[in-house]
Amino acid sequence: MSRLQKIVNDPKNVPYLQETLVTQRDGRYVVPLRSEFKGRIRSIVHDQSSSGATLFVEPLAVVEMNNQYRELELAERDEERRILFELSRQVADRAFEINQTVDVIATLDLILARAKYAEDLRASAPSLVPFKPDSPDQQELKSHRPVIRLFQARHPLLDQNSVVPIDLELDPDTFALVITGPNTGGKTVALKTVGLLALMAQSGLHIPTQSGSEISIFDTIYADIGDEQSIEQSLSTFSGHITNIIRILEQADAKSLVILDELGAGTDPQEGSALARAILSRLVERRITTLVTTHHPELKAFAHAKPGVVNASVEFDLDTLRPTYRLAVGLPGRSNALAIAQRLGMPEGIIETARSEIHPDDLRADDLLDEIYHQRDLSRQARQQAEQARQEAEALRLELLTRLEKIEDERREIMETARQDAAAEMQKLQEELASIRRTLARLRQPAEALGVVEEQVAEMKSDL
Repeated sequence: MSRLQKIVNDPKNVPYLQETLVTQRDGRYVVPLRSEFKGRIRSIVHDQSSSGATLFVEPLAVVEMNNQYRELELAERDEERRILFELSRQVADRAFEINQTVDVIATLDLILARAKYAEDLRASAPSLVPFKPDSPDQQELKSHRPVIRLFQARHPLLDQNSVVPIDLELDPDTFALVITGPNTGGKTVALKTVGLLALMAQSGLHIPTQSGSEISIFDTIYADIGDEQSIEQSLSTFSGHITNIIRILEQADAKSLVILDELGAGTDPQEGSALARAILSRLVERRITTLVTTHHPELKAFAHAKPGVVNASVEFDLDTLRPTYRLAVGLPGRSNALAIAQRLGMPEGIIETARSEIHPDDLRADDLLDEIYHQRDLSRQARQQAEQARQEAEALRLELLTRLEKIEDERREIMETARQDAAAEMQKLQEELASIRRTLARLRQPAEALGVVEEQVAEMKSDL
């Protein structure tokens, strides 16, 4: 660079240059020479400007220096390659350990991610119940049937501070749950909650439920949820559902979980209801765990009469005319049409006329359901209070344990300090005795009197 600076700053060369600067072309240092003065500076041309007015030339005086510079650059590149090759070889020699470490780190990362997600969801670890071979013993057979026992289950994708938890518990004799209730009442959310929690549990995740929840390990989970219309395939809503259900019936077995939303919808109510009952009967006969939502009232009676099938419903608050999103297992949905119409201001005469058209048994059943729901609300409130009291007691127990541990630590610390102080005093006493003995020896005085004291000191040390 010093040599080139002298060339470009030489008064004889300045008129020939486009600019008095040094630049680079293809890794070699050059100077900008005006094209009309080509040959005035003995050099090698490396490049030309786009306008052709400037030639980038390498003066012959620095060619050898440029060569040396380039050779050093190549040597530097080769040395980098040699170092990288050596490092790569060392890595290769430890490839097994490195891969093992990466696998362990990935596993730990997954565990910590699951733990963090569980904390965010306030989740708990469920008890996973594996399927076992059937036993000839009927009592033993019950314990091998599918288990779904979820307490205060929450949909994992909804706001955990506002989502309404549901309880869903199926006894060993139940294979199908038929959920009825109003639109936007939470029927589909309940289905999705169970399906997602089953998948989460089998993926090694904690699930957003209260502790004590249990669920079987299903081999497969099938779901027909939503509207499967397809113009391209010329499928109606009903056809789309039936196509999915046919595939599910072909593939599902006793270790499967089947979720069907709005079974029998999208066609004539009478035929749809009959088909829904037939499909549900086939699934129950094959002992396939099935969760179903429906608007067909006939399925309520079917679920009540068919062994292995249980009614459930999402509740509706007649005071606010809004769904509560709570799930009531064991009870069919109530018919709220007349009550809602009355609350909204329908003339009383029309309401009475409609009531006269309903069979008295149906009215008595609705009244009985109202009373049952009321009692369930009271029971739920009592259980929530008991759970809150249990949580408070657990928090108090943990606080007391922490305080006891702190007291024990303080006690040990005090005892250790006292022991160290006593040992120091004893050491000091022994040193004084030794000093007195040395003094008596120097004065040639008898040391028998110290014998008793030394024995007492020894006893004190033993006691300590």
